[in-house]
Amino acid sequence: METGALVILSLVFHHCNKEHLRVNESLELQVNYGNGNIVEVKSIIENNGSTLGGTLRPTVAYGGDHLSQLSFQLTSHKLTGKNYLEWAQSVKLAIDGRGKLGHLTRDVRQPATGDPSLSVWRSENSLIIAWLINSMEPTIGKPYLFLPTAKDVWEAVRETYSDVENSSQIFDLKTKLWKSKQGEREVTVYYNEIVSLWQELDQCYNDEWVCPSDCVKIMKKEECDRVYLFLAGLNRDFDEVRSRILGKKPLPSLREAFSEIRREETRRKVMLTNLNPKPAVDV
Repeated sequence: METGALVILSLVFHHCNKEHLRVNESLELQVNYGNGNIVEVKSIIENNGSTLGGTLRPTVAYGGDHLSQLSFQLTSHKLTGKNYLEWAQSVKLAIDGRGKLGHLTRDVRQPATGDPSLSVWRSENSLIIAWLINSMEPTIGKPYLFLPTAKDVWEAVRETYSDVENSSQIFDLKTKLWKSKQGEREVTVYYNEIVSLWQELDQCYNDEWVCPSDCVKIMKKEECDRVYLFLAGLNRDFDEVRSRILGKKPLPSLREAFSEIRREETRRKVMLTNLNPKPAVDV
């Protein structure tokens, strides 16, 4: 958006008339943009013809120049339509760090009309909507401007862009995992790649377990399968340490297996350096 552009976010309980909003009870946000980011949000509460204005300022948990200016930059991961998982996790961490995650989970519920805390809830709700909209590309965020609550925005985005139970996405991730090999890369690079793929794959399922003990058993089996897949993708140079890991009972966890392989890789690098010292340079 161009500098100085205004966006009006309204939580409207009645209809609006063309270019001018006519409401009996609503909360309007006048959002001022500068250099592509929101720099100020002003709330306007209209009630029986009287208008109360105020500026919303988020609580900032860090020091520096950020305290002297209003910032709505939640995360560097802006929603593009293709990065929902990364965006959602980044936004949840950022909002949780500001103590407002309850608005996304509905642990914080809207107070009843007449409750003194209603105005505080409205301000926080509107502030979080502004955070969410500003963390999306403009063309992505536009359809969610007039949704009434932050939870509604959060759920609408999830339903639109989440890949939960997306068979094509699951197939693609599993194919990448099956084909993943260490090759010429260091073990750490290979390990981080497959762990990232597994994390994405986990987000594609929405499992609800009735029996906790069954959940523990399935997770243990899945952990073992991931250890096998990780070891299978290693180069032949690690045959000895791979056999040593597979011979252990119980089978080590994925992190333990990676740690042992990485130590072996480091040991070999040190040994190779000692066996092939750099030639001395005659002066």
